[in-house]
Amino acid sequence: MEAIKKILLEWVEELEEYHMPGWSELPDLDLYMDQVITYLERQLSIFSKSSEEKLITPSMINNYAKNEIIPRPVQKKYTRDHMAHLISVLNLKNILSLMEIARLISHETSDKPIDTFYNRLIKIQDEAIKSTATRVKESFLSLETETDKTDQEKLGLLALKFSLEANACRIAAKKIIEELETKTDSPQQAEIRDKANSNNRDTAK
Repeated sequence: MEAIKKILLEWVEELEEYHMPGWSELPDLDLYMDQVITYLERQLSIFSKSSEEKLITPSMINNYAKNEIIPRPVQKKYTRDHMAHLISVLNLKNILSLMEIARLISHETSDKPIDTFYNRLIKIQDEAIKSTATRVKESFLSLETETDKTDQEKLGLLALKFSLEANACRIAAKKIIEELETKTDSPQQAEIRDKANSNNRDTAK
């Protein structure tokens, strides 16, 4: 327990100090693919499960552009706009499908520039990370007062609790996006939805 607790508390300290780059902190020079990969891996390393795990690959980026999840590169270069889209996608892809992410970004940028949406996303993400770090530390303190379970049981139940809470939030997010889609579709959003439905039908054949 003590060894695991030490590892997790060190990780919590990383969470507390972590700050995702705001719009003005993104590269102001256009980047080639390999530079994009290096930058994203460095900025988002806290989300990787291990050093071997690939958070982002060229094929992923090409796929996002091909399916219009992010804008297409300009002469094989990626701008600050591209970086904002990519970081947004990477923050959301473990919770939402790519089409849901595209709909959400389209909805949020229909009446505001991408930099406004991106800075809002970063603010919410930073707050969520710090809130999670605080909850993990508080949970550790409460675990120490429980004497009717083994250390392994305590940690297992804590992991289960966080997993189920995350799933409940995921369900809520998907429901909200579904309602936004059906009640506030713009022509652009309708086009995205129709394309997604068409892709789903083709896949089912």
